[in-house]
Amino acid sequence: MTTRTITTSLNFLQWQKLYEEEKPFQIFINIPGDAEDQRNTNLVFQNVSLNIHDVRGYSDEFSLDKNGFMYREHTTKMTSFQDRKAVGDNYLPEIEALLKREMEGADRIFFFDWRLRKNAPEVEGSIIDMNDLTTWLRPATHVHVDQSPAAALKRIQLQLPNEADRLLQGRVRIINIWRPLIDSVEDWPLAVCDGSTVDGSDLVETDHVRRQYSGSTMYLMHNPGQKFYYMCKQSKSEVLIFKNFDSRFDVEAKYAPHASFHHPHATINTPPRESIEVRAFVFTFPSEE
Repeated sequence: MTTRTITTSLNFLQWQKLYEEEKPFQIFINIPGDAEDQRNTNLVFQNVSLNIHDVRGYSDEFSLDKNGFMYREHTTKMTSFQDRKAVGDNYLPEIEALLKREMEGADRIFFFDWRLRKNAPEVEGSIIDMNDLTTWLRPATHVHVDQSPAAALKRIQLQLPNEADRLLQGRVRIINIWRPLIDSVEDWPLAVCDGSTVDGSDLVETDHVRRQYSGSTMYLMHNPGQKFYYMCKQSKSEVLIFKNFDSRFDVEAKYAPHASFHHPHATINTPPRESIEVRAFVFTFPSEE
């Protein structure tokens, strides 16, 4: 099959000798004025031009364990996502049913976060409240995996302390469910990297320090063997499901690094992208044998 590709650029972490002595970090809180070190990050990124393949027409060839992502048709009854309670009461149960239908071994699903994103212009001086889930965030443009293995373990122990020991004996996956909230995404779509083309050494764990929670993510360094995909004009009913973590060692893809990108065919009249992303733990109970 002849596939369509576009040439654009993505932001990758650029290795620095400093990282041999100092762990990469990002600080998302105000640094005291009298602190000796005023840096909020030591990360350095590079913009790399590459081809991204359009999965339109053959999206059913991809799977979570083989590639780290898949696309599925799914219609929601939700029309507005600005009501936090409505999302929790109505949308998350829809997503739970979707995951249980499409994923093998989805014995327990635990949602720990969801976010709205829109590529609207930033308002100078505005402060983003990360605790308000209805706040519109801008698209994330650096290729990353949301949680490192250490962060996945920490979150389970923090949020499910009474069940953690048993759940960690089975299979643990972190799954993101990404849905457009407009009829057609024509700018800032989400690109995913085929996890089977990612060498683990190309991912660099980075500490994230926030006021109420500190964790770690992983940024991707560019490697020519990596293959990226997206779906052109992805619609509300075309849901992207991808992995950020998998405790199984015998699968081809344990994650799917991802980032949004500026589409080279977009114009000033292209509608702003709006999307919702849900993050969930998917647990497979340990065998009783």
